[in-house]
This record gives sequence, C-alpha cells and structure tokens, in this order.
Amino acid sequence: MTKNNGRVLSTSILLLTFSHLFNDFYAGFLMPLLSYFQSHLHLTITQVSILPTVLAVFGSILQPVFGFLGDRFSKKLFVVTGVLCSAIFMSCIGFAPNFILLIFMLIFGASGVASFHPNGAATVAGLIQNRSTFLMSIFLMAGCIGLAGAPFIITSIVSFGGFNKLWLLSLPGVILSLILIKVLPGFHGNNSKTRLSDFKILFVRTSRPLWIMFLIMFTRSVVITSFMSFMSILFTERGLTMHRSGIAISTFLVSGSIGGLIGGYLSDKIGRKIIIAGSSIFACPLLLWFLHADGNFSMILLGLSGMVIFGASAVNILIVQRLCPDMASSIAGISMGLVWGSAGLMLPVVGYIADHHNMWTSLRIVALTLPLAGMLVLMLPDIDSPAKHLSKE
Repeated sequence: MTKNNGRVLSTSILLLTFSHLFNDFYAGFLMPLLSYFQSHLHLTITQVSILPTVLAVFGSILQPVFGFLGDRFSKKLFVVTGVLCSAIFMSCIGFAPNFILLIFMLIFGASGVASFHPNGAATVAGLIQNRSTFLMSIFLMAGCIGLAGAPFIITSIVSFGGFNKLWLLSLPGVILSLILIKVLPGFHGNNSKTRLSDFKILFVRTSRPLWIMFLIMFTRSVVITSFMSFMSILFTERGLTMHRSGIAISTFLVSGSIGGLIGGYLSDKIGRKIIIAGSSIFACPLLLWFLHADGNFSMILLGLSGMVIFGASAVNILIVQRLCPDMASSIAGISMGLVWGSAGLMLPVVGYIADHHNMWTSLRIVALTLPLAGMLVLMLPDIDSPAKHLSKE
C-alpha cells in the first residue's frame, strides 16, 4: 500500500479503523437478540448456543482462509467485500422466519466478518511498521466500540420501532464499502509470495512460543465469548428485560475498548508479558464477583471486568503477527479467527451445562479457567521484540 507522502497512510488507517468499527458492529447484532430468537422460534438453550457457534465458525474459523487469500491476491478486495456482506446479511437476521434460514443468513454475514478481519489487521500492522502497540490498540478499540454499540442500538430500535427497522442499519456499511473502493489502493494484489507450504512454519521446532500464544488466546476467548453470548440469557434468568441485557453487553465492551487502549499503552512501558498475565489473572475474581452481585453494582463490576480482560487484546495480536511478519494476514487470520472460532465451538458445552443447571453456574465455571492463561505466560520467552523468532524462509 503506497503512502503518498503520508497522506494515504493516515487516510487508510482512518478508513480501516472505521471499517473495523462497522464490521464488528454488524457482528454484534446476534448476541442481544438470542433471548428473542429463543422465544420467537421456540428454541432450547442448546439450540440457541448453536447460533453464536455458527457465527464463530464462519466469522472466525474461516479467517485464516481469507487471510491466506489476502496475502496471495488482494487485501483490499476482502476488506471491501467483508464490510459489504456483513452489513447486508447481519442487518436482516430479524426477518428470519425459522431456525434454518437464520443460520444461512448468519453464515453469509459472518463470512463477511471473517473476510475483513485478517486483511484489515494485517494492513494496519504493515502501515504502523514497528511503531507502538498503542496504534494497533486504536484499531482494535474501534472493533470493541462497534460490538459495544450494537446491543444498545439494536435493543433500542427493537423496543421502540420493531424488527422491520433493523435493515436500515445496513446503509452505513454499504456506503463505507463504496468509499473503500474509491480510496484504498492495492486492488490488484500485493505481490505476496505466500504459499500453502509456508504454513509449515507452525510446526517447526521454534514455533513453541506461537502455540503458547494460541493457547493463551483460546482460553481467554472462551471466557469472553461465553459472557458476550449468554449475557442476555443470564439477565433473563434474573427477570431483567432484553434492553437491560443490551446495556450490560455494551457496558462490558465499551469498558473493554478503554481497557484495550490502556493495555496497549502500558505494554510499551512495562512489558507485554506483564499485561497478558495481569489481564488474565485479575479478570477472574472480577467476573466471579459480578456473577454474585446485582443491581447497579453488578454493572460496575461488569465494566471493570471488561476493562481488565480486554487489556491484553492488542498485545496478543501484535505479538503473533510479529512472530511471523512475512505472513501477517494469514497469522492474523489464525489468531483472530481460528483461535477465536475454536473458542466459539465451546459454546454448546457452556449451553449444555446451563440446560442441566443454570447459566450462573455455567459462566462461573468458565471464569475459573482464566488464571490458566495467566500462568501460561511464564512459559513464554522474551516477547517484547519477537519478530526474529520465526521466518518462513
């Protein structure tokens, strides 16, 4: 991507940041509506848990595929189509008349999410080069803001205007995709030499730090996706409204975006391993405290939990990209997609436990796994300058 004396550089980062905001905004449409689909389509909790699993599989696990294609052909192509597909299909899920059609709409919308993420993140990482983690935190913060805004905006529209108004929210994404086509350079490929055989880098002897990072990210992602996915059902069990649960999810994610910025800034000052360990260990008691609390105090604890657990998000992604700098999109797809999506596959297990006990018990078990991620940090080498560890050559 050409810099054009800095002008396109700043414009591109700004556009990609807004694209991330809207892409994740559309990805956040499902979670606050789970309790609605449960009652409207007469689903069990186990069936409901399949919906975020579909979102995880097609919106996350497919990301390495789109990342590889972006490395091989054109990142811009997958950025633009990603925003467009997520905008159109995710905005229309409220019209789904049955469980099967809802799943198909989620598949297409989630594929748009998967197309954007690795290519958008890799483009930003290439633009900022070896500058601070804080710049990547800003890009990731936009995604958190999009996810955070979705529950509040969607539940507000549904409460006051009905589901037939949700499709109007697709318009910003469609307009943004047209702007991206016009402004972003690099439509005809990036001359990458990435090949399928390059993925052997994942299995060389020196790849141990990469797999440890994947395991850390997987454990943390199970916790985050479980609380995001089942917050509305937890609040329904407590007798609260769908709008209240939307506010709770927004609180969790808005606080998370702030925590991501703080964590990115502090990691440049005190070290990345400290941020990852502290985020994982201290989020556990905060989440458990939230589950035992009620009223406004529980919302305060939820906000603090989101701030702490998202504090290491940018650190994790930037580390794995710099471990494999020659395959930035592909590795971003694995870390942001395959790892996150694999965590999403655990949601039916969480739902199964909730069906046989309750959601409070299920989420409590999930939260207790967080300290494991913090302890895994002790097995990592120096990761503050990791770019030299791995190479596909």
